[in-house]
Amino acid sequence: MTINPNTDEVKQQAQVVMHKFTSNLLEGNMEQWISLFDDNAVFEFPYAPKHFAQMLQGKAAIYEYIKEFPNILRIQHFSSPIIHTTTDPDLFVAEFACEAQAVSTGKPYNQTYISVIKLKSGKIIHYKDYWNPLVALEALKS
Repeated sequence: MTINPNTDEVKQQAQVVMHKFTSNLLEGNMEQWISLFDDNAVFEFPYAPKHFAQMLQGKAAIYEYIKEFPNILRIQHFSSPIIHTTTDPDLFVAEFACEAQAVSTGKPYNQTYISVIKLKSGKIIHYKDYWNPLVALEALKS
């Protein structure tokens, strides 16, 4: 079994990545947000309904998917993420929540996330996003 000797350093790097991740979404700065990702990154949505994206492969596909996000959801707040480190110094789990409003309907979008994130050289190479699709469906349904 491998023990991660630099847990504080790993947790600090994870907190920096998550701060940039949530800050850029909060500000609607999708160009800065996508800069957190490696060119070959994978973004997965394991709980996504069939008519939603299940997996995005590559930075270009992720950006194409996310670039209109500020026109779909207006985020007012993200909670401070709780970071869980693993024995792999490049892998962490983040638990966080957001308060937002669907632009098209005005309905609340208050979501809780559990994200499993893998880094390489400080860039996200794999992001597995566990979220409740019912919250999205309710917020976006007219």
